[in-house]
Amino acid sequence: MKKTLLVACAASALSLFAVNAQAADVTPVADSSGFYVSLFGGASFLNDVDAVQHYDSPSPDYDYTLDTKMGYILGGTIGMRVWDPLRAEVEVSYARWKADSYSGQNDDGGDKFSGDASGHVSATYLLGNLWYDIDTGTSFTPYVGGGAGVAWVDASTQFDDSDDYGYNDGEVGFAFQAGAGVTFDLTENIALDVGYRFKGILGVDFDARDSSDTEPYEHGDLYSHNVQAGVIFKF
Repeated sequence: MKKTLLVACAASALSLFAVNAQAADVTPVADSSGFYVSLFGGASFLNDVDAVQHYDSPSPDYDYTLDTKMGYILGGTIGMRVWDPLRAEVEVSYARWKADSYSGQNDDGGDKFSGDASGHVSATYLLGNLWYDIDTGTSFTPYVGGGAGVAWVDASTQFDDSDDYGYNDGEVGFAFQAGAGVTFDLTENIALDVGYRFKGILGVDFDARDSSDTEPYEHGDLYSHNVQAGVIFKF
């Protein structure tokens, strides 16, 4: 369901901008200083978050998976054109997802278990991005690119009604993204931006709800699919 909704949103947004670009006879924007700022928001779909509770032998380790509902992403960028087709920018963004369910199994082949989960997982990104603009000679400009940086991950989740189990406080991890989109010039200084971003955060450890009595959840990777729209202000 998540993938179907994601594809539908992306296809609808890109089709709308393609039609506008073909129908409109807008003169390409004049040269500017190259600096710009942008604001954006959209829907975010987080893949299942897998993590491991490691116990000393002879106790087995436990593998956990947290499933979340569709979330949201909000953010902004400051950037400049460093070369005719190439833009560099700094992005600060925030994503949040509501917990839905969990499952787990110990690694000695024990029975699987699962249940409802409550609470949320969130991430604050600080990324340096590079985007390559594809000049079409019109106000319609596709682009591709990506970036890397760090992300601060936090969580406050609860598995079933247990006070002991659930992903809690996270940590800082390496983050990256890759994406593509289109911009559509409204005026010489304002453009609309619709795009897709695949974001990842690697190797995050989460405290357990009762960190004094329960082992942490280790080596969690957060991968998300994001469909976003925003406004670019050029200077």
